[in-house]
Amino acid sequence: MNKKIKSNHKKFKEKSNKELYNHINKTKKKEETERATYLEILSSQLKLPSDMLAGAPIVSVLGRSEVCVENYKGILEYNNSLIKILTKIGRIHIEGKNLNISYFTNEEMKITGMIHNIHYVSNK
Repeated sequence: MNKKIKSNHKKFKEKSNKELYNHINKTKKKEETERATYLEILSSQLKLPSDMLAGAPIVSVLGRSEVCVENYKGILEYNNSLIKILTKIGRIHIEGKNLNISYFTNEEMKITGMIHNIHYVSNK
């Protein structure tokens, strides 16, 4: 009577990997929640908007000819009719005519020209 014995190693390995990754994902989500709560508490005590502390982009529009963008990561595309800007939470597309970046630093930029549309494209 020769019986073959199947190894459970592969099933055990898959199960333990799933459990490990589930634990890591739960821990990561908990840390993100704690961080958000901490930022909310800090912003309420400092009487500042919570998105300002979180590094969200701040877009200030003056009429139809000037836009200031703060807290951006980079410029993705730039021509006289479209400027695409990368931010922490997504992209900002500014459409218009004769668009020009008057100045930019690591934190902010000023765009001038005839602005027709501002689109926010989420990362999600």
